[in-house]
Amino acid sequence: MEFSRRDSSKIRRIGDSWRKPTGKKNRTRLGHKGHGMVPSKGFKGSASSRFKIAGLYPVTVRSMMDLADVDSEKNIVIISGSVGSRKRKWILDECSKKGIKVLNHGERIENTEKISK
Repeated sequence: MEFSRRDSSKIRRIGDSWRKPTGKKNRTRLGHKGHGMVPSKGFKGSASSRFKIAGLYPVTVRSMMDLADVDSEKNIVIISGSVGSRKRKWILDECSKKGIKVLNHGERIENTEKISK
């Protein structure tokens, strides 16, 4: 279930991301029928699937040393945004050798190669 911000479908400048309604007479906050639902404890996912991406636990990698602790069957790698393109290539090569999935693979590398040509 996805919760959207009140009036995000009506007003263009309002984004779709959830904001808690705080108005005194806000119908969403009061729980009126037909005015959307407010997230609560009952909507929480199961403990076995929580914090997972595609069934794997995400691990942020900032250097080659961080890859030593990663298990290819349990974890998925997210390369930190502060990592440059050269180190990013090294990390991607190492991940492909070990068979580790990478969530943000190669977008930055493709862009830098286009610019350098």
